[in-house]
Amino acid sequence: MREQGENKMKRKSTAVWAAVLITLGLAGLAWFAVPLGWGVLNAGNAAGLLFSAAVLAVGALFPQLRRWFEAERLRKGKRAALRILQLALALGILWSAVLTGCMIQGAADSVPPGEPVTVVVLGSKVNGTEPSADLQARINAAYAFLVQNPTCKAIASGGKGAGEAISEAEAIRRGLVRLGIDENRVLLEDQSTSTLENIAFSQKIIREHKLPPKLAIVTDEYHQFRAGRVAEGYGSEAYAVPAHTPWYIFSACYARELLALTNFLIL
Repeated sequence: MREQGENKMKRKSTAVWAAVLITLGLAGLAWFAVPLGWGVLNAGNAAGLLFSAAVLAVGALFPQLRRWFEAERLRKGKRAALRILQLALALGILWSAVLTGCMIQGAADSVPPGEPVTVVVLGSKVNGTEPSADLQARINAAYAFLVQNPTCKAIASGGKGAGEAISEAEAIRRGLVRLGIDENRVLLEDQSTSTLENIAFSQKIIREHKLPPKLAIVTDEYHQFRAGRVAEGYGSEAYAVPAHTPWYIFSACYARELLALTNFLIL
């Protein structure tokens, strides 16, 4: 009787864990697939889709996997492998939580009132000649800040990538002028291809035009921490002017930043 009761409890717990994993896998696939509807496929949602598919597969095969790990043969070795896998997963979740905390902290470092700064608007994808949803969010955030701070000048930063008919910097400039910002307040930096180059090349323009050395960096909230640390690495004090990432591409952008921030901090 006791053994029957234990087997019944084991079958129940197995079914619960399988259901949880299948639900998480399906939810992850849906969440990371949403950006595909807007033509966004990058390392972030690609990794998210693969991870979610793996979770779904583990959930679907969980009863068989549990029996395999509990089998008498090679029990010790298999249990050790399972512990290593569990530890790696736990460390991955913890690391992601730490990086998320860094992103939140970076986005909260706002410009003190009255502080003389140079606005640096970081580029993002341009579809032909039109800004992507992500870049438009940055343009909108830069516009709001420039309206509130009429003495500040801005540097539109970003080169021309594949599929872009104009540089990201030019798309930013056009977007700001279209919204009503005087074109004389917007300088172009149209050679950069990365966050490091955004900051380094913008600093050169700041020195050439004798602009305030402190930066007000306009980029997505998730990107502010890394952009600020890059600026500090180049000797600049930087503040955040965060843009709100559209929800329908957030999963791709956030996951990609986890990878990029890991590379920046560790590799």
